[in-house]
Amino acid sequence: MRVAHISTIHKPLDVRIYYKECRALAAAGYRVHYLVPDPPAAALDGVTFHAVHRPSSSFRYWRICNRLVGVYRQAASLRADVYHFHDPELIPVGMLLKFTGAKVIYDVHEDSPQEAISLNRDRPIAGRLKSLVFQVFEAAARRALDAFVCATPTIARKFPRARTITVHNFPQVEEFRPLPSRRPGPQAAARPNRVAYVGGITAIRGVREMVQAMSLLPADLQARLALVGDFLPASLRAEVERLPGWERVEAVSWQPREAVVETLRDAAAALVLFHPEPDHLDALPNKLFEYMAAGLPVVASDFPLWRRIIGDASCGLVVDPLDPQAIAAAVRYLLQHPEQAEAMGRRGRAAVETRYNWSAEARRLVALYRRTEKP
Repeated sequence: MRVAHISTIHKPLDVRIYYKECRALAAAGYRVHYLVPDPPAAALDGVTFHAVHRPSSSFRYWRICNRLVGVYRQAASLRADVYHFHDPELIPVGMLLKFTGAKVIYDVHEDSPQEAISLNRDRPIAGRLKSLVFQVFEAAARRALDAFVCATPTIARKFPRARTITVHNFPQVEEFRPLPSRRPGPQAAARPNRVAYVGGITAIRGVREMVQAMSLLPADLQARLALVGDFLPASLRAEVERLPGWERVEAVSWQPREAVVETLRDAAAALVLFHPEPDHLDALPNKLFEYMAAGLPVVASDFPLWRRIIGDASCGLVVDPLDPQAIAAAVRYLLQHPEQAEAMGRRGRAAVETRYNWSAEARRLVALYRRTEKP
């Protein structure tokens, strides 16, 4: 079977789309194509890439319409048996692809209608309009598309049970090697007191509070914050650079997977401090489980679901993500108690090895594809 994954907004080597789903399907014997902006020139791990057409126009909405028409034409030309798309704006394209006789799957990464409101707090009318458009799109998708792959059980409840599966964004354990000991000694002394955050850097994911918390840590800890990812919007960086604590920050833009893994290997703890937005409360962010897979103790937002995951594994601390003082206190505890922090990290790694890993999710995805082969 020829399958085509499509995204207009994700990166070509996106962790969920390429590293997990596309590679799992290629390993299962499918001919996998990935239509995405700025792809690699050559095939990787059995995945063939195709560049999304990018129309040039100064009028944003005309540019979007042209892009969607171009994506439909490019996707249809692939003559896939299954089209699997990853962005809510592509729902109309998916509906049209149904007319080619192919099966069409919508991969729902986020609660898009709610996320549109959360990301547009400074433009509430635009946010609610975008949310309404996504609600209409998803209502149409529920009636017409063949299957839905949802990143969390909460998102899955919005779609028809008989045609919906949950494929969690859990990490590939083999990607993260066991960390060396952080216990007091020559080896530990050589390791910096660095805490890490990896992923999209936005206000509602707590970047202001993370930076401010750094300014509240004792100078003798020599603590550093490693931010790995792109600021969204880009103008946010200039604002954050003016905050107290920025002098303790090491910020780099999006990095390949190998660099991300090395960043986590050089850290003593990791942060996931999303604000209590409605679409965050039941989220299962990839970064949380990657931190655990890397053997790092986590400092996370005190949401009921996250508190239960972290509490069951005893792998970190939960705090009010809007309180820099509370964040700083948690980071200080982990840096000043390396043996306890290391034990938390080991327990988090064990939880990923036994429960929160990609292996079972890959099998569930491939099983869905097997079902689409049946008449």
